[in-house]
Formats: sequence, structure tokens, C-alpha cells
Amino acid sequence: MQWRALPLNSIRYAWLDKYEISSTACTGLNFARHSHDECVIGVNLLGEEKVWLDRRTFSAGAGNITLYNPGQIQGGGAAPDTPWRFVSLYVSAGQLATDLGLEHLEFGRALCYQPQLAEKFARAVEQSLLPDPLLRAIAEETLVVLLGEIVTLSGLRLPGTAAVGRGLVNRTQEIIAERLQAPQSLEELSDEFGLSKFHLLRAFQRETGLSPRQWAMQLRTRRAQGLLRNGAAPGDIAYTLGFTDQSHLNRHFKAAYGLTPGRYQSAVKR
Repeated sequence: MQWRALPLNSIRYAWLDKYEISSTACTGLNFARHSHDECVIGVNLLGEEKVWLDRRTFSAGAGNITLYNPGQIQGGGAAPDTPWRFVSLYVSAGQLATDLGLEHLEFGRALCYQPQLAEKFARAVEQSLLPDPLLRAIAEETLVVLLGEIVTLSGLRLPGTAAVGRGLVNRTQEIIAERLQAPQSLEELSDEFGLSKFHLLRAFQRETGLSPRQWAMQLRTRRAQGLLRNGAAPGDIAYTLGFTDQSHLNRHFKAAYGLTPGRYQSAVKR
């Protein structure tokens, strides 16, 4: 993604389950000294931010991740007429600790320079702002895993996932397959097994190479392929497999197989 190509002086907000997310492109924006009730994780993509945090100052340029604990006094911004592009995520400390399997969470450092991780995080935030509900669900899974990496960089150690075995992953796959028409949220899946979101995701990805939502999507499109071969109508297939509508099915089926359900059905018709 070319961050420079995005329009300036725009901001987009959304809620992604328990996370508040935003994407901002601006020129010379400054914030008065303030604080938040939540943890704030920010990624700078373009420009340089001058940060004032608890009576000290530092700079955060492209590739930097900024971390603010609840209640910390912060302020700053970009110089006048300077393009600035950043994404932010807001989440309560208790919720983030629960999602990552921690009893308590407090960032040990305010600034990390990790360009590749920052880029991945920003892309997941951008995907979470899309209207497609399944892509947003995948973005949530990606953000949880990346938040685990970021929290580790800040000085906290996450519990290991080695004890979560193949049997639990198999059961997760069974639940997903049984409930394709009404998919469970990531929180519901993790609660079912008494795991944090992070640990369920890491275990599932370790065994399958996919996140639960990615695995569900490939299962949906595979089942759609079989139903199309048997002559089912695409609109009925979309409803049966939990797609929002037929256009939603079309988009994901084409991404997987290179052609729309209608064209596929015509090609395989005996």
C-alpha cells in the first residue's frame, strides 16, 4: 500500500469488537496535552511526530510504534504544513490483558522502531475499516496476533502456547464447520475453550497455517464449489454458507478460484 497516495486531511473511525480504531491522514495536526482511559497503540507511516509524554519529549517517524498507558499525559503532533499519516488502536488495559492471556498489562516502553511490524499492523487496521464483515473478522485476528508481538516488544512476556494441542484445533475446526451459516466471534470461540484470543490464534495458526476466519473462508468457498457442481443457485449457496449476500460470495469465490460462481457453474455443467 502506498501511504503517500492516500488523501490528506481525512480521518476514519470504526469499532472492531472491543477495539476502537482510526486511520488519519493530515497536515500539521497538533494535539493539546490530554490523556485516555484506554491503552493507545499508534503507528506512524508518513511524517514525523513530536511527542510530549509525562514531561519528556521524543520524535516518532515512519516505522515507529508508540505505546501509551491509560492516564498518561500526552500531546504533540506534526510541524505546520507537514504531511502526517498514522493509524491508532484504543483498547482498555483489562481487555487487552484478557485477549493476550495476561493478568495485568502495562507498557514498559513508549516507543519501538519496527518498520515491518508497523506496516503489518497498519495494513490490518486498514482492512478492519473495510465494509466486508469477513475481511474485518480476519483483520481482528491479525491485530490480536500483532498486538501480542507489540506488547512483547514493550517489555512484557506472554504465556506460551505449546500446551494447546492438535485436538483442540481439530475441535475448533469442527465448531467452525458446524456453524458456517452463523459464525461465532473470535471471543466466543476462545471462551468455549477457556483460552485467550491470542493463544487460540497462535495454536490454530501453528497447526493449519491459517487463522480461524481464513480457514472458515476456504471451507465456505470449497463447499460453494461442490454445491455449484450439483446445480444449486448461487443466491441459495450464499445464504446457506453464511455470506452476506450473493455479491459477497462472488467476491470471495473469484478471489479463490479466479472466476465467479456463475461462470464456474457454466463451465462444469454436464
